[in-house]
Amino acid sequence: LSPADSERLLSYLLVPYIRIPLILDFFANGEPTRLSALKCKSLQLIVDSAVFEPGRWKPADYFKGITQIPITDPQELSDALATPQGSLFNEIVKSPNVITACIIKLLERALDMDVGRYSANHASGPMILYTVRLAVRFV
Repeated sequence: LSPADSERLLSYLLVPYIRIPLILDFFANGEPTRLSALKCKSLQLIVDSAVFEPGRWKPADYFKGITQIPITDPQELSDALATPQGSLFNEIVKSPNVITACIIKLLERALDMDVGRYSANHASGPMILYTVRLAVRFV
C-alpha cells in the first residue's frame, strides 16, 4: 500500500461503528494495488480482525436514550455503539446492500486479476484465495 493508502486504512480502523463498510469499500472500489496488497498475510489478518471483531454487546431489550449530543462520556459512547448481535451482524441486518455490493465487487475484481494458473509467488494467487475465503465467511 502507498503511504496515503496506509494512512487512510489506519484511519478506517479507528472508526468504531462504520469500520466494516469503510474497510470493505476501501479494497473493493479503490486502486487495483489495494486489492493486490491483500496477498500479504499480515494485511489479511488486520482486515479479518477488524471485520470479524464482535464489538461491544448489549441485550436486545436494553434501551437508553441519548440525552446529549455529542456524547462526551466514553462509557456512554461505548454503550451507544453496542449491539445485541455484534458489529458484523448488525451491519448485515441494517445495511446488507453495502456489505453485499462490496463483497461481490471484491470477488469480481480478484477474479479479473487471475492469470490462469496458481502461483504462490504471484500476487493474484493468495489474494484470490483470501477474497474467496472472506466472502465465504460472510455467507
